[in-house]
Formats: sequence, structure tokens, C-alpha cells
Amino acid sequence: MLIFVYGTLLKGLERSYVLDHSELLGDAVAGGVCLYNLGAYPAIKRSDGAVIGELYDVDDITLETLDRIEGFDPNNFDNSLYLRSEIRIIAPSTTIPVFSYLYNLQVDDKMLIEDGDCRNYLKGKTVR
Repeated sequence: MLIFVYGTLLKGLERSYVLDHSELLGDAVAGGVCLYNLGAYPAIKRSDGAVIGELYDVDDITLETLDRIEGFDPNNFDNSLYLRSEIRIIAPSTTIPVFSYLYNLQVDDKMLIEDGDCRNYLKGKTVR
């Protein structure tokens, strides 16, 4: 399954080890989503923005691990912290379904990372 990551799972960041045995297909940009700073970790939600991240091809074991990390329960969407959902990749374009983890709770607009780039935000270049 193709998974788009945008935060702590990015190569070189805190949880990137989870994807060590997955194939990194390259940098990607997701459309129709916005990135938010939740403090300890980021989140995306459907919106009219774009988010910069990476695209991975993951196996079923890694997918189960990602589901646990993201608090996604495929049998209980209402109590899931994130939902594994199909998203649209705009660069590089692909016709294959791509999934990511979308935050399942409310966010405050003050948490918005306007440029959609978690790495940039962590470097302190993004203001807001």
C-alpha cells in the first residue's frame, strides 16, 4: 500500500525507523489537505491546501504498526485518533490510490502550518 507521511515519520525524524524496511518512493505533495501543529506531533485534515511529505510503499506488517502509532482502529472510526484515508497526490502525480493518516479530532486554525512543510516548521522558519 502507498502511504504518504508528513511529520514524525519523515526520513531522519523521530519515528522514521518504522519505515526502515519500506521502499521510499520519493518526495510528494498531497493536495486537498492542510497541516497543523498539535504540539508533540503534526496532523493533516481535509482542506484546500497542500502538504509536503514523502511517499512509501509499505507491507501489511508495517501498515499494522503505523495504524497502532496513529491510533487508527479500522473497527472503530469514532474512537480513532487518526483515520487512514485515501488522499490525492499532486506531485509527482499518480493514478494509484495513496493513503495517509488524517486527524479525526477538531483543530484550531491558530495551529495551521501555512506552508504545509513540517521540516521547515521544525527548523523554525514557519511563523504562526
